[in-house]
Amino acid sequence: MSYQSSVRERLARRIAGEIALSDHPGQTMRVWRERFRQPQIVLADYLGVSPSVISDYESGRRKSPGTSTIRRFVMALLTLDERNGGQVVSAFVRLMDVSLVDLNIVLAMSDFPSPMTAREFCQRLKFTVRTGEKLLEREIFGYTIVDVERAVKELNSDAFLKLFGATTERCLIFTNVNTGRAPMISIKSQEFKPSLVVLHGVAEVDRLAMELSEQMRIPLATSKAGPVESLIRELRGIKST
Repeated sequence: MSYQSSVRERLARRIAGEIALSDHPGQTMRVWRERFRQPQIVLADYLGVSPSVISDYESGRRKSPGTSTIRRFVMALLTLDERNGGQVVSAFVRLMDVSLVDLNIVLAMSDFPSPMTAREFCQRLKFTVRTGEKLLEREIFGYTIVDVERAVKELNSDAFLKLFGATTERCLIFTNVNTGRAPMISIKSQEFKPSLVVLHGVAEVDRLAMELSEQMRIPLATSKAGPVESLIRELRGIKST
C-alpha cells in the first residue's frame, strides 16, 4: 500500500468517525462536504440521490445516517476530490507527512464544530485586522498555531514549506514571530494558502508582510493575547460557544 493510499484510508476513518460520534451528524457531514468544496447537487448526483436528501441530512430533518450511508458519503467525497485533482486529500497528506506536533512546532490545532467566517473568528479572539478587511466573509474550518522560531530551527526547507501547504481554508497563527516577513514569504511559495493569517505578539508588522498579504488576498491580523498559553485557552474556548 502506498503512503498516499494509507493517508487516504486514515482520512476516511477520521471523517466517518467524526460523523458517527457527533451529536449533530448532519452538521458534521455539511462541514466535511464544504471542506471538500463539493456542492450538494454534485454530491447527490454521484450518490444517485436527490439534492434534497443531502439537505435533509445536513439540516437534521432526516434521521441520523447509518454506517453504510456514512461510508458511501465519505467515499464519494474522496472520489470526487480525486477527480478534481486530489487537492483536499493532498493537503492532508502534507500535514500527516511531517511530525510537527512531536517537535512542538504545531502548538495547537483544532477544527470548529461548524465553519465560521474569518470576521467572526477575529472578533471573538479580539484580533486586530491589518489587511484584507473585505475578504473576511470567507469561511474557515479550524486553526493551527505554529511556533515559527522552532520550525526554522528544527525543519528542513521542504518540511517547513509542507507545513504551510497543509492549512488551506484554515487560520494559520504564527507565534514567536519578529515582523511576519519570513512566514509570509514562505506562504507565497506554496500553491495552497491559508484563508487567514494571524501574527501573535508582533509589535510592528513588516511592510513587506502586509504587501504580500494583499497580493495573495489573505487577510492578515495580529493578536495581543499575551503568552501563547493564554491564546490557546481562548481558542479552545470558542469550540463550545
